[in-house]
Amino acid sequence: MHRFFLFCILFLLFFFVGFAQGQPTVLITYYSQSGNTKTMAQAVEEGAKSVAGVRVLLLSIDQVSTKELLEADAIVVGSPVYNANVAPAVQEFINSWPFAGRPLKNKLGAAFVTGGGISIGEELVQVNLLQSMLIHGMLVLGGEEPEAAFGASAITGEAPFQTGKVEEQFLVKGKGLGKRVAEMAILHEK
Repeated sequence: MHRFFLFCILFLLFFFVGFAQGQPTVLITYYSQSGNTKTMAQAVEEGAKSVAGVRVLLLSIDQVSTKELLEADAIVVGSPVYNANVAPAVQEFINSWPFAGRPLKNKLGAAFVTGGGISIGEELVQVNLLQSMLIHGMLVLGGEEPEAAFGASAITGEAPFQTGKVEEQFLVKGKGLGKRVAEMAILHEK
């Protein structure tokens, strides 16, 4: 009886350990002062979590360890737009990524941004984030639809989008980006 019980415990342990190891990890990380980029990050997280079989981590950039970065199968980075540039804290975060031996090579990467106005540099910042990922040898992804070709973005401070919250149409783009990254992480794992 004890042997049977021990066998069952070992079987379950190996099953769950094997299952956890087979799950790709999507790391969603962001920098946010106003809360808008965090709100977009949560939408990306929601989209990623809608895909079964994926582990999703949502962390601000100051919470991400090198171990979490290296263990992630996909890394999605979010930044507010600062004068048509990546926020300095986000650029510093990316500059801290390990480069020797290219340990991020072939990981999936994607970007999302929030900007105060229309044509204030959202696409420039998305492309800058993606370029940094490409330097590391990452495989970059855009969003679900042509309007999110470089990732997800939100406008938060210019009419008609100055309601004090991130509008639903932008959250939909964030969810779509998270879902696509998670689906691709599963395919990339195989």
